[in-house]
Amino acid sequence: MLKIAASVAAILFAALAPAAAQQNFPNKPVRIVVPYGPGGSADQVARLYAEKLSPVLGQQIIVENKPGASGGVGAQMVGNAPPDGYTLLLAPTAVLAITPVVRKTSYDPADLAPIARLSTPLLVVTLTNELGVKTWPEFVTLAKANPGKYWFGSSGLGTITHLTGEVLTRAAGIQMQHAPYKTIVDAVGDVMSGRIHMVFDPSFLPQAKAGKVRAMLVADKERMADIPDTPTADELGLDLKGFRARSWFGLFGPKGMPKDVVERLSTELGKIAQTPDLQQKLLLVAQRAEHQPHDAFARQIIDDTAFFTALVRELNVRLD
Repeated sequence: MLKIAASVAAILFAALAPAAAQQNFPNKPVRIVVPYGPGGSADQVARLYAEKLSPVLGQQIIVENKPGASGGVGAQMVGNAPPDGYTLLLAPTAVLAITPVVRKTSYDPADLAPIARLSTPLLVVTLTNELGVKTWPEFVTLAKANPGKYWFGSSGLGTITHLTGEVLTRAAGIQMQHAPYKTIVDAVGDVMSGRIHMVFDPSFLPQAKAGKVRAMLVADKERMADIPDTPTADELGLDLKGFRARSWFGLFGPKGMPKDVVERLSTELGKIAQTPDLQQKLLLVAQRAEHQPHDAFARQIIDDTAFFTALVRELNVRLD
């Protein structure tokens, strides 16, 4: 545990490591690595922010998908990149605050410096139409009558979608099996065909709006305008607020980046997060714009790491 604590604490100071200033940053294209496949939530958030950040920086922002190892392939690539601000990582909670402290990874989270929190995913629980149930209470009744028969999909072992499934099924008093995917987009066909039965990723909102899957509930303070007939978790008696507040997407770079580069990127991203156009586009993909500057975000990550380490032990979740 001391090793874990030291590694996580290093995150807080990674962005502030001394390095030569870069007054003319950027003077070439900037790359944002997404450690998952195209079309998922991380990809959507990266491209929406890149679209707004490019004209502000005056350089092209290239979004590059590098899926694999539950986000580990992309994280390792950025952690090993030169700390000049030109290779960045768009990552969710799991890559920094869950996976590294519950199982061995190919990357060290201390090699990644927080730049800014970008968004909070809105949890939309979606169910295959093949079961023929129309409400969450109907599904709970069905699942209780058939413990272990139904499957939920996630974007990989130890990801936030995996833990969401564990927390939600425990709160509902049901037993489901877990089907991890390399990327959540790979689960689309299986959900529609009924091979698996439930997913929690906000990138399924378009399918829910089109009626291709059924939205069961939304874990937000109010119903979503795009699916107004879908109740909130609170309405259904499910308390998920403390857990969901720790789900985020953020931008990172290699540790040791120049302080002025980190602060400029953090500041510009904060301004972008306040623009109504970006906020509306994020809501269309079930994301809420939420900015934290690099220092506050680093403290958030340390707190989240402790929370999820304890949660995994409490749930006795297998991550191998």
